[in-house]
Amino acid sequence: MAMAVFAFGVVVAPIIGPTLGGWLTDTYSWRYAFYINIPVGILAVYMVSRFVHDPPYIKNAKASKFDRIGFGLLAVWIGCLQIILDKGQEDDWLGATWIRWALLILIIAFIAFIIYEWRKRHQAMVNLHTLKDRNFAVGCLLILFFGVSIYSTITLLPLFYQELLGYTAFTAGLIVGPRGFGAIVAMPIIGWLTNKVDARYLLTFGFIVFGLMSLSFGDVNLGISPWTLFWPIIITGFALSFVFVPITTQSYATLRNEEIGNASGIFNLVRNVGGSVGISVAETLLTRRSALHQNEIVGALPQAGYWLQQRLSALEHFFGRYFGHANGAIAGQAQIYREVLKQARLWAFVDVFRWIALLCFGCVALVWLFKKVQPGRRAPVGAH
Repeated sequence: MAMAVFAFGVVVAPIIGPTLGGWLTDTYSWRYAFYINIPVGILAVYMVSRFVHDPPYIKNAKASKFDRIGFGLLAVWIGCLQIILDKGQEDDWLGATWIRWALLILIIAFIAFIIYEWRKRHQAMVNLHTLKDRNFAVGCLLILFFGVSIYSTITLLPLFYQELLGYTAFTAGLIVGPRGFGAIVAMPIIGWLTNKVDARYLLTFGFIVFGLMSLSFGDVNLGISPWTLFWPIIITGFALSFVFVPITTQSYATLRNEEIGNASGIFNLVRNVGGSVGISVAETLLTRRSALHQNEIVGALPQAGYWLQQRLSALEHFFGRYFGHANGAIAGQAQIYREVLKQARLWAFVDVFRWIALLCFGCVALVWLFKKVQPGRRAPVGAH
């Protein structure tokens, strides 16, 4: 039940973000989506100092020496990864020399980090030996894919409404916001079921439902209304709770209390890396698939066909009344090209949504790599 309450913040916060960020962008400036972190950060520092306390089993534990080398290697490979993901599509990925160098540095720093932290073990900043626990290792893999799926979906839906349907950032945020209601409804249910049902069944249900809803997103077109995806969006939020809570409890269930703090750091790092990778991959696929579909549409379009020529003639006549016959022909051709671009972009969104669905269905097989944990088994203290 406690994990369900904790998951409420993890699942619902990214859903509120697009709505609040959209309102700030439309009302003030996109910069305020970053400025808002200042008061929120101050409040978080106060809340941590006031309410967060060490569990009894580590209160008297002796703190180990700060692992400067491990921290440095972690900062290098995480920094290179984030830069590559942020700028990769913009600079044509491995087509850019600087990205190839950044990738080389990332690989070297990552391998060095793994070797160094594995050997140092108890004195390491991150004790990678925790990954020898089967449930925790499987949980990290699943939370990586979960991060890819949820963050890419949260990114794609507002983009679809803004780019193709012309909605404002705030309106797009409002449309995807109902996902939070689905999560709210699911929280008490999943908290109760966790004590009654094998978590692997709950995870299977969550991933399958999330995949089915992603398939329904893949049926979008340019004529949908704001209410068309209302129920799929709510059901997606409902399914997310059936993924996040069982993954967390199942991953930590076989660890000792003393391992939880270290495991929590690894677990959340993997989830955030998955989110970064998911957003970057989704944006790259949108760009690449749009170009592919544009070529396919143009290649399949009979340029001397009756319907195309009729449409082009009507547009030339319409624009010619305002810009003259010669300019009207150019404007008509430009309008046809814009329609081709919109259709190509639409099919790119469809492709990515369907691939997210396939990823979710693939995760179902990984779920059954978990060792069975008896329902109702007490989760370790501090399992966050």
